[in-house]
Amino acid sequence: MIESPERPPEAAEPTLVDRLRAHPVTLRAIAFGVFFRDRLHEPVRSHPVFGFPYRVFVAVFGALVVVLGLIMVPAPGPGWLVVIAGLGILSTEFSWARRLLHFTRNAVAAWTRWVLRQPLALRMLVGAAGFVLLVGCLLVSLRLSGWTGFPFS
Repeated sequence: MIESPERPPEAAEPTLVDRLRAHPVTLRAIAFGVFFRDRLHEPVRSHPVFGFPYRVFVAVFGALVVVLGLIMVPAPGPGWLVVIAGLGILSTEFSWARRLLHFTRNAVAAWTRWVLRQPLALRMLVGAAGFVLLVGCLLVSLRLSGWTGFPFS
């Protein structure tokens, strides 16, 4: 009879923390920050005194970031990125924001894919329309702030 070599018992699959411990210091520092937030966030959220003000702070700060991002959308720059970051802040406390965040990510990705599939002339037309929208927003904001120079004179 041939004896088979003994196989060592299979170890349980390593957890995320175990896998991160095996990586360079930078990943461990990032993981510590992520897990630190989880350890800090739950006691504050469930605290009888600080829970509600914390939730209000997250709501106001997240809404402010979303509004600033929406203002930045027609401008060249990271408008949608800021909107998605604001929704990410809101999604830490509100499930509706989490659903809206997923919807927004998918919609922006679909819009980007659609625009990139179009001919160059149409992409230029979309860019020109964005520029006209940006200039229009700028002129409206100047007018609302009381500026009466060109082109309002």
